[in-house]
Amino acid sequence: MFEYTPLEPQQIRILTLQPGIFESEITVNLCPVTLNTNELPIYEALSYTWGSPHLTCHVLVDSEHDRRMLSITENLHTALRHLRHPKQPRDIWADAVCINQSDVRERNQQVARMADIYEAAMKVLVWLGPEADGSTMAIENLVTLASKIKVDWTHYTITAARVGDGGSEWLDLERHAPFDDETWVSIVQLLNRPWFTRLWIWQEVFLAVKGAEVVCGFTSMTWEDFRKAILCLWRRRKPDRIQRLHGTLSRAWQISNMNDQPSLRTVLRRTKDAQCSDQRDRIYGVLNLVKEQERLGIQPDYGKSVYEVFRDLMTVSIFEYGDLTLLTCCELQDERNSMPSWVPNWSTSRKSKEIWGARACWNSLPQAKYNDGEAFLTVTGYHADVIIKSKEILTATSSTLAAPERVPRLRETYGALKGLTKWLRNEIPDGFDEKSEAICRTLCCNEFSDRYEPLNTKHLDFQRTLKRFLVLSDPEEESSDENLKEEESAMLLDAFYVNSVSRSFIITKEERVGLAPNTSNPGDCIAVLLGCQSPIVLRSQNNADFRVLGECYVHGLMTGEAFFGPLPDNWQRVARYDESTLSNWDAFIDREKGAWQFQDPRMGPLPDGWVEEEHSMQNIYARFRNVKEGWASIYDPRMMLGDLRARGITLQDFTLV
Repeated sequence: MFEYTPLEPQQIRILTLQPGIFESEITVNLCPVTLNTNELPIYEALSYTWGSPHLTCHVLVDSEHDRRMLSITENLHTALRHLRHPKQPRDIWADAVCINQSDVRERNQQVARMADIYEAAMKVLVWLGPEADGSTMAIENLVTLASKIKVDWTHYTITAARVGDGGSEWLDLERHAPFDDETWVSIVQLLNRPWFTRLWIWQEVFLAVKGAEVVCGFTSMTWEDFRKAILCLWRRRKPDRIQRLHGTLSRAWQISNMNDQPSLRTVLRRTKDAQCSDQRDRIYGVLNLVKEQERLGIQPDYGKSVYEVFRDLMTVSIFEYGDLTLLTCCELQDERNSMPSWVPNWSTSRKSKEIWGARACWNSLPQAKYNDGEAFLTVTGYHADVIIKSKEILTATSSTLAAPERVPRLRETYGALKGLTKWLRNEIPDGFDEKSEAICRTLCCNEFSDRYEPLNTKHLDFQRTLKRFLVLSDPEEESSDENLKEEESAMLLDAFYVNSVSRSFIITKEERVGLAPNTSNPGDCIAVLLGCQSPIVLRSQNNADFRVLGECYVHGLMTGEAFFGPLPDNWQRVARYDESTLSNWDAFIDREKGAWQFQDPRMGPLPDGWVEEEHSMQNIYARFRNVKEGWASIYDPRMMLGDLRARGITLQDFTLV
């Protein structure tokens, strides 16, 4: 059997696939080469699914003196057989054989260089598997679609590739794509291949800076054309009759739309359902998808346990990067969980949707204490409220969670909405109408167009949605399937559905309403912790320690109200788009006057010794300088412990276990 020889620090191995006809035995060379900025070997990097380690085949490895057998997975064997040229060798990098997987030290070093390896490749080969289930038809139709359109990737706008070339039929996003059912089914089958479920492929195609090619059997298309076609299909109205279409398109779009380089927290949540054989790769496998500063200085170390990798991510985020927001990724699904509740368990798929745009702690630095090896973390925050009533909205056994067709899902979601509003009318009989706006915003986690400046028409219009909510929740009315399929009803029910899965509607002691983890019970407390953007539901253990149940949406606590009270009348916090950075930034708008500013209108003067510092992006966010001590900070000094306590804010320490 083949035996690996150790690599030098700057080396990688390249697999040279010797030429041959399809049926002949596969012969390869495995040669170390130097990979640095001054010396780039020419090779293609393979992105594929390993498959079962129990289904193996053998290839022959040629060396100077003899030939030896190397065991590889059946999936890789099939890929090499299809990718082999008949008359010339082909140089490929494939992780399963080019890294000695049994050598932990080499594995650490090579995984840390994955970005270099894929970026240096002349092409990344996306291997989806052999031809089957109409895959050739699917790829040919996707290629045709891509040839008809042009995409502006800055603004995600779609135009015709050439005037008068028949591309207009692809531009009407309100119509179904002109595919017959056989073509639609072939596309769904293609997008459901195992490659799309694998975690590592996200960074492999993202790092393909010199281009990538999607290969299925002997048919292929460029990754750029694949992205264009998927964007067009994802944006268009989809036929309800094709099962699994929406989910497969959504996943393919997420994979192909990583160019925005979001935060590590967002990437971890986007990839939560992707599969990997080693749970440590939940972290290591996505580091190259985010900017350098977002990687928190983490280096792959397969000598650590899964728990140590997850815990260290949390502690580094808090103590070296001043951010407690990863706590929002905790979700206590099982009281018997062996990990501390403050450590997000990335090996378990999150059930509830992430809450976007929360700024409950405003611009504050976390205050936390942790000793290495201990199972508890002490954090500082404000005990904002207590849950007194809760009702689970969509049960874990509900067929709604997996309904492939839209109408049955809308019907069941409508039933859940009717049941919830009936409960609310009983619990707050004199206040339902008064609280209808707060309830409507809560059910959608306030994801409305008026949260953006300028208005983002991709989101629901609040006033129209509120009117439709009052119609759908009317106890005297019963909507038909046709009513539910109307755009405004369907969009409201879709938003309600995605935000309510695995959550309970709560009423608090201070008469607030919200959405909390469905494990929440009356008596659980709602805390706004310094450095953590969402409010967190905590459960007291023996009146001393607390377990983290998860993040929550509580109307009236999402924009720093715990520390500054409500915004003045007519003022609203919005995400304001900035052309220079192509990003949204926090701002405040006076709806009556139409004036906006990035400073919070509730803020008083800075503490003594602090000034706002001039900098290149001061029209977007503030930076502060302590003139006495000479250091600067992006954290608002009015949110520091001393200033908060001086304003009468009662803070307390929470020991999380």
